[in-house]
Amino acid sequence: MRSYILNHYSKVLILSAHPDDLEISCGGTVAKFVDEGTKVDNIILCSNVNHKKYVASSSKILGYNPIYLNHRDESPTSKVISEIEKKVDVESYDLLITHWIEDWHQDHRFCHELGNSLRRKQQLDVWYMNAYPYCQKYKSFEANLFVDITRYKYKKLDAISLYDNVPDEYFIGIDSMSRYRGSFVHVKHAEVFKVDTLLYS
Repeated sequence: MRSYILNHYSKVLILSAHPDDLEISCGGTVAKFVDEGTKVDNIILCSNVNHKKYVASSSKILGYNPIYLNHRDESPTSKVISEIEKKVDVESYDLLITHWIEDWHQDHRFCHELGNSLRRKQQLDVWYMNAYPYCQKYKSFEANLFVDITRYKYKKLDAISLYDNVPDEYFIGIDSMSRYRGSFVHVKHAEVFKVDTLLYS
């Protein structure tokens, strides 16, 4: 898939569990979307954590709009869906990006289930993100979309560096993973996604 696929979207909704999940998993892709004129909203499911304080600065670097909820994986799904649908018009988005079902973190898996519920009546493209370091036990995640983030690597790392909760060794892993993924498609750095749905109309 060539770069024109990103130009297909005018409005993207990212459903992530915590502050820093977007930055780590798809920060380069978000910066690229925004640079190409796409509006990106990020619903942060579990924002009642200390590192929420970094989101304001990070979102300015990458260009996305944060929307805060205060839930955990034990929250009733129907209640959370109702709250999300009151905050945003899901039908107005072209693309939903969220976590993959095999993620180690329970809040990430909850986001996956929420994403499936939110899309139930919508004509949405759906991508699942590769969440470092929780991706190490994925068994059925097929990386079938590669986004060249070479120009946006430093924006991504600058945004992540704001989060004091992210260990220093993560930076090596995140950089190595984007290099590794990029090598498959002959670019310096790439982020990958599992495309679940593409609507051609």
